[in-house]
Amino acid sequence: MFSFKHIKSAITALIVLSVYSHVQARENIGFGKTNNNNAQRPANTLAKMSAGCAPATAQKDLDVNNVRTTILNGGDMWWNLSNARYEIPKIQTGQVAKHSLYAGALWIGGVTQGNLRLAAQTYRSGNDFFPGPLQIDGSASITAERCKSTDKIWKVTRNEIIQHQINASTGAAISLNILEWPGNGLQGEAQFLAPFFDANADGKYNPEDGEYPTFNQDEASIQAIPDQMLFVVYNDKGNIHSETYGLPLNLEFRLQAFGFATNDEVNNMTFYRTTIINRGTETIDSCIFGQWVDPDLGNYSDDYVECDVPRNLGICYNGDDNDEGILGYGLNPPSVGVNFFEGPRNEQGKEIGLTKFVYYDNNNSVQGNPSNPAHFWNYLNGRWKDRQPITYGGNGRGGSDTASYMFPGSTDPGKRAAWTERIAGNTP
Repeated sequence: MFSFKHIKSAITALIVLSVYSHVQARENIGFGKTNNNNAQRPANTLAKMSAGCAPATAQKDLDVNNVRTTILNGGDMWWNLSNARYEIPKIQTGQVAKHSLYAGALWIGGVTQGNLRLAAQTYRSGNDFFPGPLQIDGSASITAERCKSTDKIWKVTRNEIIQHQINASTGAAISLNILEWPGNGLQGEAQFLAPFFDANADGKYNPEDGEYPTFNQDEASIQAIPDQMLFVVYNDKGNIHSETYGLPLNLEFRLQAFGFATNDEVNNMTFYRTTIINRGTETIDSCIFGQWVDPDLGNYSDDYVECDVPRNLGICYNGDDNDEGILGYGLNPPSVGVNFFEGPRNEQGKEIGLTKFVYYDNNNSVQGNPSNPAHFWNYLNGRWKDRQPITYGGNGRGGSDTASYMFPGSTDPGKRAAWTERIAGNTP
C-alpha cells in the first residue's frame, strides 16, 4: 500500500507481478448485492447527479510470455468475473491450466473539505469504476454515451508496431490495433490519452503519417516498447459507488498492462502502470491507495500470505508444501509475488514504497470483509474495521505493539521476533 499526502494533478505507480505462478466465483460472505450490512448508501441526490454509466464489460488477455491473464476495464484484473485468470505456466488447448491469482483491484481514498471520498473494487457485487476519460474543465464529468463508447481495452504488440513502420514506406494497410489506438481525447477531454510517437509534432495521432503507439508519450525508440501492451482508461465518476458506497474522488485512471517475452525470470512476470489524474478542482488530502489482491495459488484452500518489507513485496505461498488436486501445482509448489517497484514520491522526492501490508478474513467479523467506506478506509490505513490498530503477532489483534505490516517474517525493521501465518497457527 502506498500512502501520500496530496493528489493535486497526477501520480503514477508501477507494480510487477512475478511467479514461478477453482476455481469458483466467490462473493464476500454475508454481503449479497442487496444486503451490504449497514453500508452507508449514497443519498438519492447523488444518484440523480450521476452520469448513469453502465458497468464496464471489456476483457482482453495479456498473453505474450509464460503468463496468460485477463485484464478488465472496471478497476479489476486477473479474473473473468467468474473464474481465476492468472494462468502460469501458459498452456496449450486441452491441458489443465494452473492459476496463481483469483482477482486484484485498486483501492484509493482521501479527504476533501473534511469529507471521506473512496473508490475500490472487489468481486463486482457493485461498481465504483466506469469506462472512459473525464472532462478536463474541472467538472470531472462524463456522459453515459461516452462511457459506453469507451467500454474497451486497446491491445498492441511490438511486432505490430515494427510491421507498421515497414508498411509505412510501402503504403500497405494499417492494422486495426494501430489505427484504433486512442492517442487523443475527444471534445473536452485531455489532448493526449494513450501514449504515441507524434512524428510531425502536431499533437494528433495520425498512424497514416507513420505514427505509432508507444509506452511513453513521444518516445521514438521501438526498443523501449514492451512486447505486448494493453491500455485502459476508466474513472470513478460515471455513477454512484455501489461497491463501497463512498463519495467519488473525481479521478481518471490510465492503466498500462504489459509484458516481455524473454529467456529469464521476466518471462514469468506481468507489469502494470497506473497514472491517476485528479480531474476535480479540490485537492485530495491524506490520500492513500492500495493494491487489493485475492491470491489463489493453484488449489485455493491451502495458502498463506506474507510480506517482505525491504523489497516492497507481498507473497502468497502454499501452506503445506503440497498443492493437491487437479488445480494444484503438486509437490514443492511455486509462490507468487506482487511488488511495488516504482511508485509515487513524497514532497522531498523520495519514493514512498510499501507502507502497510494487511489481510482480512472472508467473514462478517471486525477482521473480515469491508462493507462501507469507513471499513475500506481503515484497511487502507492499516487498521481493523472498528479502527482498532493491527498489532504484532498472533492474529494481529489485541496486542500492545502496533504493526504496519502483517506477517513480515523477519523483515520488519525494529521487530525482533519473526511473525508468519505458520507461526501464528493459522490454518492454510
